[in-house]
Amino acid sequence: MTPRIQPLSNPKSSLRTTLSRVGFAVALAFSSNTVVAQSANTQSLAEGPYSQTVTDFSIASMPVGDSLIAFAQQANLTIIFPFERVEGMQSAAVYGQFSPQEALHKLLEGTELEATFSNKGVVSISERKVEHNVDILSAIKSLLTDDGDKMLTTPEPSPPQIEYVKVRGIRASVQRSQDVKYHALGIVDSIQAEEIGKFPDLNLAESLQRITGVSIDRSEGEGQFVTVRGFGPEFNAVLINGRKLPTDNLGREFSFDTLPSELVSGVSVFKTTNASQVTGGVGSVIDIQTARPMQARGFKVSGHVKAMYDTNRRSSAPQGAVVLSHSNQRFGWLVSLSHQEREARIDEAQIDGWLPNTDVPPEELTTSAPHLFVPRNYDHRVRFDTRKRTSGALVMQYRPNADVDITLDYVASSFDIQTDSTSMGHWFTSSNLEDVLTDDNGTVVHFSQQVGHATDFHARTFNRPSKMDAVGFNIEWQATRTLAVELDIGSAKNTIDDTAGGANALTLIGYLNRSTFDHTLGDTLPTISGFASADPTIVNAEGSAAGVANYLDPANGRAHVMLRRGWEIEDTVDQVRFDGVYSPRESGSLLDVQFGAMFISQEKQNNRWDNEANAVHCTYCGYFSNPDIPDSFQTVFNTGQDFLAGISGHSAAPKVWLRHNGNQLLDYLESVDGVSFAPVLRDSSFAVKEDITSAYAQFLLNHQLGDIEIETQVGMRYEATDTLITGFASQLERLEILDQTELAPITVNTQPVTHQNNYRHWLPSVQSKWQLNDDVVMRLAYAKTITRPTLTQMSPSLIFNTTRQGGDLRASQGNPMLKPFEASNIDVSLEWYLSAQSYASLAYFRKSVDNFIVSKVEQEPFDNVVDPSSGSDATAPDSEDQLALFDVTRPINGQTAVVDGLELALQYQFNNGFGVIANTTLINSNAELDRDDLSQAFALTGLSDTQNVIVFYDSQPLQVRLAWNRRGEFLQSLNQRQSSEPTYVDSYSQIDASVSYALSDNMSVFVEGINITEASVLKHGRYDNQLLLAQSPGARYSLGVRGTF
Repeated sequence: MTPRIQPLSNPKSSLRTTLSRVGFAVALAFSSNTVVAQSANTQSLAEGPYSQTVTDFSIASMPVGDSLIAFAQQANLTIIFPFERVEGMQSAAVYGQFSPQEALHKLLEGTELEATFSNKGVVSISERKVEHNVDILSAIKSLLTDDGDKMLTTPEPSPPQIEYVKVRGIRASVQRSQDVKYHALGIVDSIQAEEIGKFPDLNLAESLQRITGVSIDRSEGEGQFVTVRGFGPEFNAVLINGRKLPTDNLGREFSFDTLPSELVSGVSVFKTTNASQVTGGVGSVIDIQTARPMQARGFKVSGHVKAMYDTNRRSSAPQGAVVLSHSNQRFGWLVSLSHQEREARIDEAQIDGWLPNTDVPPEELTTSAPHLFVPRNYDHRVRFDTRKRTSGALVMQYRPNADVDITLDYVASSFDIQTDSTSMGHWFTSSNLEDVLTDDNGTVVHFSQQVGHATDFHARTFNRPSKMDAVGFNIEWQATRTLAVELDIGSAKNTIDDTAGGANALTLIGYLNRSTFDHTLGDTLPTISGFASADPTIVNAEGSAAGVANYLDPANGRAHVMLRRGWEIEDTVDQVRFDGVYSPRESGSLLDVQFGAMFISQEKQNNRWDNEANAVHCTYCGYFSNPDIPDSFQTVFNTGQDFLAGISGHSAAPKVWLRHNGNQLLDYLESVDGVSFAPVLRDSSFAVKEDITSAYAQFLLNHQLGDIEIETQVGMRYEATDTLITGFASQLERLEILDQTELAPITVNTQPVTHQNNYRHWLPSVQSKWQLNDDVVMRLAYAKTITRPTLTQMSPSLIFNTTRQGGDLRASQGNPMLKPFEASNIDVSLEWYLSAQSYASLAYFRKSVDNFIVSKVEQEPFDNVVDPSSGSDATAPDSEDQLALFDVTRPINGQTAVVDGLELALQYQFNNGFGVIANTTLINSNAELDRDDLSQAFALTGLSDTQNVIVFYDSQPLQVRLAWNRRGEFLQSLNQRQSSEPTYVDSYSQIDASVSYALSDNMSVFVEGINITEASVLKHGRYDNQLLLAQSPGARYSLGVRGTF
């Protein structure tokens, strides 16, 4: 009979499942002061009938108490051991065919435990005996020679010499990940640390993308958000040590770049669910586990220091981490600290949006397409990033006896991004375009603009001062021989503090101009020309001549937009959870009953601060002659010839423009004119309070179908969600002309508003594991899951996002009464385990999602407000002004989306140190966007095929790892920055590499490379030639030293 494998029943470490199972073996645990009478017929490890019996063992590295129980079950023996004596010890893994003596020798290697076998099938575990009458001179001699490890021991008959190889490094990480997958009841994939403080990748998201079905969104060259099985970051519940995490953005999406990998011992992705799991993950539940002191005995120190070099910035920055821990049989503590700095340069070309069917003069248009798409602008930018991430963790564990385990953990992280960017931008007005040419899709590929056009030099920040801290308390109690209970309490907070508006500040110095846009050559980057000198007859809002002869002459610059804006975000999550497991000793097929309850209270306050109220930011939007900006404020900036290299069309991109300091300019303008650009709290602020009360019960059953052992878990979870949403409502009074491009919305009568939304759910789940033979496992699962609407979708405030001349009027508003996504999930997987570090698997999944939340865009007027630029005089209101029609975007509950997918994975370890990990995920859905249907408002974002190949060599002292990842093209959003059109991300491939060489058992040197081929991120609109973003983050290389003691 195949030994039963204990499943993972909860994303958090489940209740201590040390209860024995009748029918396989009996394991007796007793306190250290219990006297046990052993049979006189005990035999040594090398003697007796058991030395000839060969059994196929499959025991992962785990706490010794658990591994001894697994041994007893698989060997069909009775085992007796002192539970308190083995607390805190970790066993080695045992896979393969061995005699019980050989297997137990491997299992207890390095634990200072020994075993004796009786001829009645009883195994006793005890501590090795120590003789205290050693001659003092011999002891001193032993300390000074290589025999020190034999000191204080009296030789006994040696067991047979069995070769034992300790698995470390990459292979250890691979093996532990496979252990998690094999022993789980459902479909679980994980990434495990190679050793304490050493994760396979520098970034948690970068590591997760190696898992089948997982892909990531990158932010300036670093993985930030995770998509699982085609469902984006808002569809995945992210936990730390089993507790829900707050986020540092406006929604529910967790930013994985806020946590360094050095604090993490493992990350598990639960693709199927059971009743005990936290809800919110239609895509998956992702649990980040921090290191625990009881994972090792004694005092341990590990750490590294390194320098990271950025090829674009051509500078390096320091990084380092240290982990200290100590544990004995009762108490352990762990402290980890990490500090990372990165100096980066990111080169970009960007169009903020493609405007559909705008008012291009018909006489200037050459097209036969049914629709028309015009670029809003065209910018070229260089960002200089300074990133500092400082994090720490403190964990304390206390085990007063064999039945109680108490853990207190605290994690804190500060991630501060300071960005100074410079760019040159050209703004286009559809109604003033000339010589317009389109392709067959209606995308404008060529035009000129002589009037109503502006060229600006930008100074902009993209700061992100993020802080997070989380504290948790957990107690596990083996109340009786059949009942174990657990209490877990946690509180976490994530904040962005930017009341000064520095996170997204923008200052413009520019002039009225002309230019020609051309994208007829088929390159990725369009060309922009004709802007170096302006028509001398152009006049500004004062009627003064504004045309310039040389765009690099700072004397021509005029003040334009002056923005200070940012978000003050505070997200707090408080939670308490109670779990219990009842394991009846004489229950037939019933193995255990799990039950519990949870309460989570999350409160998120999103306060918007900016200076756009009453158009203060546009005080100088007319390119006025005064105030005169000192020439010294602007200097010539040269991007270098490598600007956007590797992207077709880069050679024609502008590489020289004027640069200024935004803060210096703001301070100067405030001093000379007395105007204040200080941000104020805006009516787009909102808050959401969400209370979730839940309870569950599930049953674990074991039954036999011929030679196939089947474990099935059936459960039900009840959840009650109560939501309170607060915000503001304002009335649009009028639109005012600010300059040749901008309009200002003037609002009045701002009032607070409050909404309540409550809903209840019953969520059934079934997971079944079929052990077809010792090496082949089949898993079947069905569950109902929910994902609540992202918080920004519930904001009641009406926001006027864009008010620009030419009919570009857009607004958005949330819907506080949204229902959550409700998904029915079906999973089937087949896994063939070839060895302890090798397997092949095939998985199919289907997700049918009801109440799918989609964005609905409708054209709406507001209280007969007119567009003052739409009449006969574009510079002032007149009687021919037309009604202002806004494209208003609101989320609504839509139709059902169905996603089908296949996951194929192969992990193989060769005997010569080489290994390979390869996987692919293929996804299909009925909710994909029809690019030719502009009326379609329903499509699933994030869907893409993915592939991974990792080739590694791990044979001491050398480790080499080469990783290739590809994500196919996917729909990222149904909106663009300045348009209601969709955003696609092009197919992206990246290669990373690392080499490590061990100088000794304790020290190693390493080199790491990220994006070594310097791949670029490309985004486009509805059609491939509608460029939205071309971003070149460059490559990063690290050189460092790592030590473990």
